[in-house]
Amino acid sequence: MTRIILCGSLGRMGGSVAAEIAAEDDLELGGAIEVPGLDGSVSGVRVTSNLEELLPDGNVVVDFTNPEAALSHIEASAAAGKPIVVGTTGFTPAQLEQAQKAEKHIPLLISPNMSAGVNLMFRIVGDVAAALSDFDAEIIEIHHNRKKDSPSGTAARIAEAIELARPGTERIHGRAGMLGARPGNELGIHSLRGGDVTGEHTVVFAGEGERFEITHRAHSRRTFARGTIRAIRFIMGKPAGRYTMNDVLGLE
Repeated sequence: MTRIILCGSLGRMGGSVAAEIAAEDDLELGGAIEVPGLDGSVSGVRVTSNLEELLPDGNVVVDFTNPEAALSHIEASAAAGKPIVVGTTGFTPAQLEQAQKAEKHIPLLISPNMSAGVNLMFRIVGDVAAALSDFDAEIIEIHHNRKKDSPSGTAARIAEAIELARPGTERIHGRAGMLGARPGNELGIHSLRGGDVTGEHTVVFAGEGERFEITHRAHSRRTFARGTIRAIRFIMGKPAGRYTMNDVLGLE
């Protein structure tokens, strides 16, 4: 039985992941972590704020919290020699660099999106950006009105793929005012927030006389929770190092 310590257990993603763990015969929720002051239980497991206390009895740590908390959880997991799967988004480049130091000590998987479809999107969007190098590229994403970070971590990863394929690309977040003609190296990112939208991302490549679009729509958080379960199974027994959902899905 694989015992999982779930950080962010009372959040929307935490609840979805806990439900998927409960449905698996070989997985067990071994600990539920939340910020101090939040009481309750998840799948019959009492919520606590002390990760270090639970680490000796856990096999894998899963984190859906916020960047500051996730950094603390990654460091604690590295100190205890426990693999960790991180679905938290909103890391700054400096925070991500700090988090990745743990790969020297433990198996570390950080992904802004656990969906199989989105990770395939990450893979192909760079190829499209290179093939359609004279097309203007724009990213549009929409999420529910409670999402805190903007743009989404998924949109940021898509932007990175385009930038890698098109050196010299410059991001712009939304537009307003008399900006003049659109520069050819510009990459517009547009974030919409409203209602209960789970998540939708569209990349638009607009050329002369034609437009090519790639869209992914998540219908429920279970999409991400199921991907997290796959990541948990993948990371067990792996040597220390940095892993991605490409590794989990066999896309490399």
